[in-house]
Amino acid sequence: MKTISLLFTISLFINGVVTDEIKVGDGLSVTLHTNTVIQSNDVIEWRHRNELIAKLDRGSISVFNGSDGTFSDKLKINNQTGDLTIIDVTYKLNGEYRLQITGEKTTRKTFSDSVRIGYGSDMTSLAVMEGDSVILFTGFSENHDVIRWRFQNSPLAEISIKTKIISTHDDVHDGRFRDRLKLNYLSGYLTITNITTEDSGLYEVNINSNSGTHTIHQSYTVTVSDQVKTLSVMEGDSLNLHVDTPVQSYDFINWTFGPEKNPIVVINGGEFKLFSHRFRDRVQVNAQTGSLTITNITTEDPGLYQLQITNHQSKRSIDERFIVTVSTQDRSSDDVSSDVSSDLLNQEHKRITTEENIQWT
Repeated sequence: MKTISLLFTISLFINGVVTDEIKVGDGLSVTLHTNTVIQSNDVIEWRHRNELIAKLDRGSISVFNGSDGTFSDKLKINNQTGDLTIIDVTYKLNGEYRLQITGEKTTRKTFSDSVRIGYGSDMTSLAVMEGDSVILFTGFSENHDVIRWRFQNSPLAEISIKTKIISTHDDVHDGRFRDRLKLNYLSGYLTITNITTEDSGLYEVNINSNSGTHTIHQSYTVTVSDQVKTLSVMEGDSLNLHVDTPVQSYDFINWTFGPEKNPIVVINGGEFKLFSHRFRDRVQVNAQTGSLTITNITTEDPGLYQLQITNHQSKRSIDERFIVTVSTQDRSSDDVSSDVSSDLLNQEHKRITTEENIQWT
């Protein structure tokens, strides 16, 4: 099933001149800034297509659902600045936004938008394995300057695209992220290396525009697992490495074998490519889930199998690991199979522990 989201371009007009463009992905949130010092007697009105949707009247806040309920639970207005936050942007929210501040000095601004195709999600869930590296994407960073990352509501890292100055807050959360954070100075992407179960939680990024007219918000929930699934099959049987996550459009699916991650099969954009001669004519991949089936298992097939699903469009990443042992029909081989399983688990845990001591430079 193909999933397409909408990307909104909101243009800011002042006195009939376009001064800024805001690219907002479907499902993201955006804050429109007044950039004005609010006086106690000011009245601030936000309108969408000439319909009043939010009002700050001398400190008293009112938000409205819209005539068709479009804005229900989607608006917040800051009582100190008058800034308007639109939560979970959808195509129904396109159109023209107008700001009017009435007081000692009257100010009017107009935000209008058009619809383009794009991708985005305000809350993205990532499930990853301990010891892996995780990249958190910023989505749309064109015409933006300062990008700030937070973890569990504490500052984590920030970058100014214009000056290329990067700052990381290694002292937060007992310094657990020290020497494990990397920011891309072109895009603001955040990479966390050698991730641990303690790093599970909520990550948030605020992307501020060059002109200061708006801020785009995005969130990630990251779940880190230290579990390695173990399976035992009989020689000659079929091995099914089951995955519960449905495949999405533009998923990159990569199955590997062994600690060296030798490729077995890759599916990219629906195109199937087999890499391993060992499993030739014995591999099947479920197009709906990404589950891997290997038929006619042999005693040469036990070991570590790993799956990685990445999708830069929907910004999700899934990792699964399986330790597989193969038993022969001879009952006396059961003990040997058990020993092999134990050895494989010990080798995998040793590998993860070793990787944890390697720091990126």
